[in-house]
Amino acid sequence: MKKMKKIFALLIAMVMVLGMSTSVFAADDGSITIQNTVKDKEYNIYKVFDATYSGTNVSYTYDGSNATFLAALQAESSPFTTTANTAGSYNVVRKESANDAAVLDFIKGQAANFGSAVKTLTGDGKTQTASGLGYGYYYITTTTGTNVTIDSALKDVTVIDKNEVIPPPDKAEQVANGTWTTEPESGNESTTGNIGDTVNYKVTGSFNRYQGEELVTKITFSDTMSEGLTPNKDVVIKINGTEVSVTPTYTNNDRTWTAEITTATVADDGTITFNYDTPSTYEITYSAVINENAKIADPENNTFTLKYNDKGDQSDITEVVTYQITLTKVDKDGNKLAGAKFKLYDAETGGNEIPVVLVPQVVAEGETADANYGTKDSTVDNVYRHAKTNETGVEMVTGKTGVIVVKGLANGTYYFEETEAPEGFNKLTARTDATTITDANATISVLNQSGTELPSTGGIGTTIFYIIGAILVIGAGVVLVTRRRMNVQ
Repeated sequence: MKKMKKIFALLIAMVMVLGMSTSVFAADDGSITIQNTVKDKEYNIYKVFDATYSGTNVSYTYDGSNATFLAALQAESSPFTTTANTAGSYNVVRKESANDAAVLDFIKGQAANFGSAVKTLTGDGKTQTASGLGYGYYYITTTTGTNVTIDSALKDVTVIDKNEVIPPPDKAEQVANGTWTTEPESGNESTTGNIGDTVNYKVTGSFNRYQGEELVTKITFSDTMSEGLTPNKDVVIKINGTEVSVTPTYTNNDRTWTAEITTATVADDGTITFNYDTPSTYEITYSAVINENAKIADPENNTFTLKYNDKGDQSDITEVVTYQITLTKVDKDGNKLAGAKFKLYDAETGGNEIPVVLVPQVVAEGETADANYGTKDSTVDNVYRHAKTNETGVEMVTGKTGVIVVKGLANGTYYFEETEAPEGFNKLTARTDATTITDANATISVLNQSGTELPSTGGIGTTIFYIIGAILVIGAGVVLVTRRRMNVQ
């Protein structure tokens, strides 16, 4: 998340009251404590006015060291009035008509005229204190891109950097131990996978002790998966690199998990105990399996959500999608052929067989299921899907529609090998390819020729048998004629 450098004003009127004393104090024993500091960010403290106190009364003076700022203080639009004093400085008094917002806006607008910082603190995620400060009116800047406010006006002042914004989570996914992706792939709109593949998820981000002015006491992480994903219930949450002992709760048929982290507690006396620094980082890992309910070419969404104090939802979504191939078996006249058997592979030759299983037949209300579904006598398309790891693959066969549908495939090129041809037709001697990368439902037509099996490259086929047969017939004729002539003689 980009951080913009901002500056913010702190009105610090440090008052020292000791018993009934009415003495004026201007000793350099004041301090500013900044809570909820951000790690490695600088807090620069600038003194705008000197302050002196007498009992409950306070007066401010400016030494006139910057002519531009002095001119701005004396301008008609200034929220202050200034008068020269005998010490060579200027008494500064807020106009009765000037409200707090006007004063702060004026001071912020003059930030460039305050000279060098009197103190610089480096955040450590906890508390930092600048001591040995003269009483006065101070202005603090930081590079966190947030505001710091003050809620007291005492000798030792505590400032809380409250306005740091919790950034949105950043989620990535990895299918079948492949490449981690955080954005949809170009042209595909999402990551793809096979039914049965494991999808790993990793969410990273950070949170703070405050969200704006609000103390953050609880961070809630949750994730909801669509029906095409089965969670493995293996959530691991790490904060600042250390695993947190928390057991997520599962709802929504186990597709939603939720985990709550207590980040701070408030005692009855108002004392705050923080469990984590600002910012604290988190990394959450978990996984799911693409199941048989995955829709074709319709992303299975997975939505991670972060909340603080049960509000302020921030989400990140990842997607995984599967595709299908439709094969139609035909003869040279386009007639559909039943009884062709196929296996699916990931290479044109050799390679690995991709196991598939028959999908249960889907029957509309009022219709009767085909008792021959999944066989060569089926009157409907035989539909298969990528098998899961615990399933045994089967051979695919065309029914009377001549159609085989294979679902649940990742984007890629696949190869159908005919293992048995329909009766009276030649079995194919090479695999037929189909690619889903450019087509969510790749459709191919596979042609079978009738007749005897065709030769492979370099083979002699049946020709040799015809030649031998012709020679034998001619030879037999020659023998017969020769014998008749001999008998006549």
